[in-house]
Amino acid sequence: MGSFRNGDGTPPPDNGGIPDLPPEWGVVLIPDDPSELDRESSQFRREQRRSVRRARWRRRFGLPAKVGHDDDNPPVGTPLLIMAIAIVAALTSLFAITLSTRTNSGTNTPPAPAAPVTPQMIDLSLPDAAGHEVSLLTPKKPEVILVLDGYASAEPLITDTANNAPKGARLVIVDVTAPPVPAGVSATALADSQQVLLSTYGGGADHHKPLGGQVTALLVDSSGNVTRVVSHANGVDAFKTDLQTLK
Repeated sequence: MGSFRNGDGTPPPDNGGIPDLPPEWGVVLIPDDPSELDRESSQFRREQRRSVRRARWRRRFGLPAKVGHDDDNPPVGTPLLIMAIAIVAALTSLFAITLSTRTNSGTNTPPAPAAPVTPQMIDLSLPDAAGHEVSLLTPKKPEVILVLDGYASAEPLITDTANNAPKGARLVIVDVTAPPVPAGVSATALADSQQVLLSTYGGGADHHKPLGGQVTALLVDSSGNVTRVVSHANGVDAFKTDLQTLK
């Protein structure tokens, strides 16, 4: 059975008053200096903390728990191998992405230019001042469409356009609401509240347009083809030559 021993190895009298211990405990020595127990206790706690840390890292790397008491020299090859494989895989992916980006930037072709506006006049009907729908497509007759876009001094432009237009051509003036027709001028005034014509042929509403607006002129031949689109056409001279030859 187990027994206690003093620091010199001799048993204390009457076993120190301690009952018999299990024989598997062996001989229990009682040190003369109690501080030795503190050192052994501290060492035991350190070993326990190391064992807990090692077990935690093994769980993180998916390794099986250690069995037995051989944790004093744990194998580190497997965790290091896993970390090395992960680092190599990450660097390989980064290199592949960088190489792909450089290759694409060097071989990309420039974007295709935007398709030009169709030469055929769009099939659009707009209301006049009385609310009657009027088609912009006039069979077998050329026409000039002035999209005023709020232009404040449109009367001289409308008059000059009517005077220079070929005989039989129809003059159409368009704004958000049907604009007034100058006296003595034959023209059709229409309202384009959604600014469809301006969006299609004038590049949309221009927030940087000059104070007082700007005009877009559309010249349409007798086949319904748009032969010319003139932006900033606030004077007839901007399209006078094409206007006089319109058929």
